Amino acid sequence: MTEHLHHDFTLSTGFKTPILIERYFVVNDQTDSSLFPDQIAKHNPHIIGDATNYLFVSESLKSAITYSGNSVSILSDYDTHAIIRSEAGKNWHEFVIEMLNMHLYGIENLALIPGTIGAAPVQNIGAYGKEVADTILSVHCLNVSTGEKYVFSKDECQFSYRSSIFKKHDYSNLLITHVDFILSKVQSPKADYPDVETFFIEKQITNPTSHDIAEAIIDIRRIKLPDPKIIGNAGSFFKNPVISIETFQSLLLDYPTLPSYPVDDLNVKIPAGWLIDNSGYKGFRYKGAGVHDKQALVLINSQNATGRDIYELSLLIQQKIHQRFGIMLEPEVNILL
Repeated sequence: MTEHLHHDFTLSTGFKTPILIERYFVVNDQTDSSLFPDQIAKHNPHIIGDATNYLFVSESLKSAITYSGNSVSILSDYDTHAIIRSEAGKNWHEFVIEMLNMHLYGIENLALIPGTIGAAPVQNIGAYGKEVADTILSVHCLNVSTGEKYVFSKDECQFSYRSSIFKKHDYSNLLITHVDFILSKVQSPKADYPDVETFFIEKQITNPTSHDIAEAIIDIRRIKLPDPKIIGNAGSFFKNPVISIETFQSLLLDYPTLPSYPVDDLNVKIPAGWLIDNSGYKGFRYKGAGVHDKQALVLINSQNATGRDIYELSLLIQQKIHQRFGIMLEPEVNILL
């Protein structure tokens, strides 16, 4: 384990806003857990991973911890599928591409999502009709206070839309170290998302492979979303709200072009980006923060923004959407006040 004092974490975050961490612990592997009770517990560190999906409103943080191991191994290899274990510090997109190159499928729709393996189950990351929960077998954790080890099955993770048990307060002291995935050796491409369908029509590809899916989504994301290395951002800032069909039908009376996606017999999901765009916020600027001019769901560090600039902008958007549509947008980004 490595401890960094007065660590400037600014350039490591998605938003690239100023943040200084007084004590930053980097756990290299599970053997470091013996040090937790004496060296870490008293500091009560925030678990931040690589912080690509965090907004630091304050410019200082007393303590934080992350897991850096990034090895990948095959636990079991069967005729139709394999069970893969990855350490939490592994870059998510690199993992997706490596699995495709090994002819293992099921996560190709999640290509180019920023962050690490450890963050994936916390957020239950998802895109283009798939969620990481679809392929997770189990999640391994360490209690940062006691060093105790825990293993959560998929059911125990309580996955839901962009959420899991790890986002609940009682479980916020669990540092994810490994995630086990069950990946298929049989391709089952999911290409029925509108942007993906359009991509293949334009490319005249009628029977896309899993590799085609990943390539399409990488291209789509690069066109629609800003590169956080160039423009500070954390991807989608808000979750797409789920509303009742009754509420949706009522909204259609005033907004007949409002799109929706079925969730179940009683609810639909509507795109938060559409709500923000149709409230006049696409390309909007507030202090050093802004709304991306191509994807209204993405808030950006447009010009030397502070975390508070971006946070205040998010509150303005929430207030406007609630006033206009009666919907309160929920942040997908983790906000540390």
